[in-house]
Amino acid sequence: MRVASMADNRDEALITFAARWEPYGGADASEIFVCFGLSESQYRARLYQALTRSGHGAVDVDARVRTRLLRYSTS
Repeated sequence: MRVASMADNRDEALITFAARWEPYGGADASEIFVCFGLSESQYRARLYQALTRSGHGAVDVDARVRTRLLRYSTS
């Protein structure tokens, strides 16, 4: 259970961060690195995983925003 909880927290952090930056076209690479220690491509891959993982209901994101985040995470 503890591992699942950590994954849920990571997913929530990624999705919340992405949703906050979505109106601006996404965060820049330096902001992503400072917050998550990831390159932009790693961040996008993990964001996609977080958005498509079953049980992602912990983060309440508007369906339109979720669709745009999915598009962003695969671009």
